[in-house]
Amino acid sequence: MLAFLKFPPCSEPDEERAYRADPSQTAVLFYAQQHGLQFGKDIAYTYGPLGFLLMDYFYPWAAWLRLVVEVGLDFMVALGICLVAWRLHWGWRCLLLGGCAWSAANIFAGDIHPRCDLVINAGLLCWGLLGFVESGRRLAWVTAAFGALAVFCALAKVSYLFLAAGLVPLLGGDLWLRGRRRLALGLGAGCAGGFLLGWKLAGQSLAYLAPFLANAVAMVRAYNAALGFEPLLWARNLGWVLAPLFLALLWLRARSAFDGPAGRVWGRRGFLLAWLLLLTFAAWKHGFVRAYAGYLTLCFFYLALLAVALEVFAAGKPGRGRGDALLSGVCWFLPLAGAQALSFPAFPGSVAVAVRAAGANLPALLRPGEYLRRENAAFAENRRRAQLPRFRELIGSARVDVFGYRQAFAILNDLNYRPRPNFQSYGACNADMMRLNERFYLSRAAPEYVLFEFLLLDRKWPSLEDGYVLRQLLMNYEPVATEQNFILFRARAADAPRLTLLREGTARPGEAIDLSVGGGANLWLEIDLRPSWSGRVRQLLARPPPVRLAAWRELRRGLLLRKRAPASMLAAGFLASPLLQHNPDLLELYAAHAATRPRAYSVELLPGDERFWQVPFRFRIYRIENPLGRRTPNP
Repeated sequence: MLAFLKFPPCSEPDEERAYRADPSQTAVLFYAQQHGLQFGKDIAYTYGPLGFLLMDYFYPWAAWLRLVVEVGLDFMVALGICLVAWRLHWGWRCLLLGGCAWSAANIFAGDIHPRCDLVINAGLLCWGLLGFVESGRRLAWVTAAFGALAVFCALAKVSYLFLAAGLVPLLGGDLWLRGRRRLALGLGAGCAGGFLLGWKLAGQSLAYLAPFLANAVAMVRAYNAALGFEPLLWARNLGWVLAPLFLALLWLRARSAFDGPAGRVWGRRGFLLAWLLLLTFAAWKHGFVRAYAGYLTLCFFYLALLAVALEVFAAGKPGRGRGDALLSGVCWFLPLAGAQALSFPAFPGSVAVAVRAAGANLPALLRPGEYLRRENAAFAENRRRAQLPRFRELIGSARVDVFGYRQAFAILNDLNYRPRPNFQSYGACNADMMRLNERFYLSRAAPEYVLFEFLLLDRKWPSLEDGYVLRQLLMNYEPVATEQNFILFRARAADAPRLTLLREGTARPGEAIDLSVGGGANLWLEIDLRPSWSGRVRQLLARPPPVRLAAWRELRRGLLLRKRAPASMLAAGFLASPLLQHNPDLLELYAAHAATRPRAYSVELLPGDERFWQVPFRFRIYRIENPLGRRTPNP
């Protein structure tokens, strides 16, 4: 548990960390819990109503509850790992416990986010495996532990809600075939009832559960299509090496698992194989969709844990060959070697990290009050540095939203923060999420002020993130002040966008899309780049291939800008003219200075990636009839 434990630190008040999205995400989820915001109505995000209990940063609200949950969850997961290890031969036991302690400590020391995925994946795997192999009275306790963990993580994070919806019925099917029908029905009914009860106890209305699930589907699709980078070439190649090895390992372990009548045994093996494939695929997708070094490391940790934990089905089996054991050893070593190369300090320094982690966690565990005093002092310093006194005077008690991903500034300044449903701009990365936010801005709940900042995640095209809200700001808001890196916008109208189609057609990658049809007008461009069958397979297994968008001063001459542009965001559309990249560009637009207006755009793919897309693709050019960048005339 000391290796898994990570008391959340307060975000350090230095310039590099101040621009991260994670501290603000944490702040908003705590704010939502404090103010009774409804998930499915007020909030549409990748976390659920208990998500604030899993966040990576310290906030003083509900601090003691957070500590209890943190320690309880980590102890429960560590207990599951130890119970699996207890069933193994001593050599595999050492690999399992030693590998977990070493890698978990290094992952947390390396400030890799989100750490909750490592803990939850490990817990679901180990308690689920125990549910397949235990018997007698202990089976009921193991099943209850797995169900409780599944309910908690489903209420905390959207991806685990869908994962639990698949894992619970598969384990229940195995229990049914074993003759434990009451336990199987109890697992299903308990998880469903526990989720609904937890939803109500978290202050959520059941009336918004259906919209929450609908938004969750849209969010999962959006994140898969738009976020993250291509992994390092060697890490990607290692992933493709590991994929067939683990498929073979899962097949071998499931094929030889269990004893009894042939029909029932093959049914149980089918449930086990499906259960393992689902959980492993979820961990794989999470690592290779985001594809940062930290997320790949989390995936590699899970794979190493899986390779050794599956030995519970091989322990004591007669006639096991050396090749079988060698496969498990290779599947344990290669992921940990990849994790070491990606994220850990140089070996053997990473071993010392595990020892230091236990030494640092133990005092905080024994003296939690001291830990809370230290982090509260750090939080107070963060609050002091985040103050916006000029904005506070102008805003008063009016409603305010934040464009970008530093929502914590509104909360730390005690403003009347009223977030749009998908509150961080990078999260609105497909048309569904953008429309949801746009409807909020066209409703009576629209904010009277907006803290604006161009901050882009994953080096994307500037005007793609939350493009519909950006369009609303330029049409209906005006700048009134600047402070720190923010522009303060004030509402002056509430008009819906009026678009006139000027031209539609087709183009190929690298071919110029001529905007001259629009003259000097404000233009909106939609590019419908759809995946081919091979592209759909690639997106299912990992992530879409990278797409770049380029703006040109003339047709294919005079490059203005080239950035990443996910296909789902291109299809939603973006402001093509004028070209806005930074905060000063918006201020110049409102000052009636000459704006940069590209003559053409082009979609660019990496060599060999055309086969993943339907070519040619369609595009549509619209003129925005609403005036952009206008101020309220002086009386």
